[in-house]
Amino acid sequence: MTRKDILIIAIATFVTICSWVLFDVLHARSQVEIPAKTKEIIEPINPNFDLSGLEGN
Repeated sequence: MTRKDILIIAIATFVTICSWVLFDVLHARSQVEIPAKTKEIIEPINPNFDLSGLEGN
């Protein structure tokens, strides 16, 4: 390969990597927000289990 071929490959690789990073940043910025109702539904449950309901007298 000549120096010209290596330069063309290097430029093409550089443009590809820059495009990849740019599109990844744009994609990350355009992510959809989770609606408030969904956030409310997926709240974690209380990990403290009430054992008084299991005790039978």
